[in-house]
Amino acid sequence: MKRANLFFKVLLFCLAGAIPLLAYDFKVTVLWDELAMEGEAEAILQYYHDGQVEIIRGSLNKPSSDGNIIVNRTSSGGSQEFIITKAAGRLVNIWVANILMDEDFATKDDFLMLANAQIKVFVEDNLNHRSYKVALPPKTPGLIFRAGAIVDGAYFDFLEMFQQQRIYTVTLINATTGKLLPNANVIIKERRTGETVAMGMTDEDGYFGQKLDYGKYTATFTREGFIKAQHNFQMDITELPVSMNFALSPIIKKFRIVLTWGPFPRDLDAHLTGPKPEGGTFHIWWNQKTLISGKNFLDRDDTDQYGPETITIYKPAQGEYTYAVHDYSGRNRRGALDLSMSSARVDVYAEGRLQQTFVVPSGRRGSVWKVFKIDSNQRIIPLHQMYDESVSSRVFH
Repeated sequence: MKRANLFFKVLLFCLAGAIPLLAYDFKVTVLWDELAMEGEAEAILQYYHDGQVEIIRGSLNKPSSDGNIIVNRTSSGGSQEFIITKAAGRLVNIWVANILMDEDFATKDDFLMLANAQIKVFVEDNLNHRSYKVALPPKTPGLIFRAGAIVDGAYFDFLEMFQQQRIYTVTLINATTGKLLPNANVIIKERRTGETVAMGMTDEDGYFGQKLDYGKYTATFTREGFIKAQHNFQMDITELPVSMNFALSPIIKKFRIVLTWGPFPRDLDAHLTGPKPEGGTFHIWWNQKTLISGKNFLDRDDTDQYGPETITIYKPAQGEYTYAVHDYSGRNRRGALDLSMSSARVDVYAEGRLQQTFVVPSGRRGSVWKVFKIDSNQRIIPLHQMYDESVSSRVFH
C-alpha cells in the first residue's frame, strides 16, 4: 500500500510538472504535401516583443530568446508546429516560404510550388476558444506568404502572397475615391546617405515592388494632380517582405485628413468634431455623415482593412476641430493593443502640401486614438491620447 501511495504521489508530481508545458495561448501548425513540394517549405514566425523583432524557424529546434515560443518537433516532414505560451502584448506574424528557391532564377512553375503543395495553416486559440484554418488558394503564384497575425492575444486571419523575400511593395490609392493609381512615380532613397537605390512607376493596379537590402529608406510618391508624399520604412534583419497601401491626396488648399493602416484590425474609423458655420458643433463618422455647408466632409469610409478613410474640411469655420481614430472592429476588446499595433498612419494635407504625419503610438492600450486638433488659428496640435470606448457616438467623451 505504501508503495502504491508513493507511486501515485510521484505520478501526481510528474503530472503537475507537465501541466505548465501543456498550458499555452496559441498553437500554430503548418501542413503541406511533401510529394508535391519541390524545394523546401518552412514556417516562420516573425515575433515582436520587448522592443525587438526575431524570427523563429520551423526547421530549427530553437525557441525565442525569451522562451515564449517553442518549436514543437513533429514526426512528419510535411508539417511544422509552434507553441506560443503567452500572446498578450505581443505581435506574431505567421509566414510560410519556399526557402530553397532563388527568385532570380525561378520559373513560372517554381512560383506555383507553394500552391501545388496545398499548404494549410491551423491556428488553435486557447485564449478565446476558437480555431482557424488558412488555406493557400490553388494557382496562387509566389515564394512566400503571410497567413495572418496574432496581435495581443487575438488572431487576425488574412493572406498576403509575395514574389520574393526582402521585397518592399506599395499599392497607391486615390485618397478621395479609393481607386488604384497607375503611372505614379516612385523613388526610393537610402535614408543615411540620400542615395537613390530604386525608381520606377506603379503598374495598372497601382502596384510597385522592389527588392532591397537591410537598411532604412524613404519612398517618395508623385503623380500629376496629386500632392507629393513620402513613406519612411525599414527592411529589418528578418529579411521578410514589407508591404503597405498608401493614399495620395488630390491637390487641395484646405484641410484633408487621410487614415491608412495595415491588414489588421479589419475596420478603423475616422472621426472629426468641430464647429458648424451656422453655429453649434458636429461629430462626423461613418454612421453620421452630416452635411456641412452642403458638403459631406467624409469623402471615403473603408471597412475592409488598409484604408483609406478620408475627411476633408472644405471651408473651415471659426473654432477648434479634433480628429480621432476608432478601432471599430475591436471596440469591445478593452485594454487591447490592436490599434497600437495596427501601423495606423494619419496624413494631414493643406495648402497643396503634406503638413504633418502622425503614426499611432506603440505600446499604448485603447480602442480610441485621439490624434490631433486644429485650433482657431488653424494650427495643427498633436494630442496622441489613447483610451477605450465601445460606442462610436461617445468617441469624443
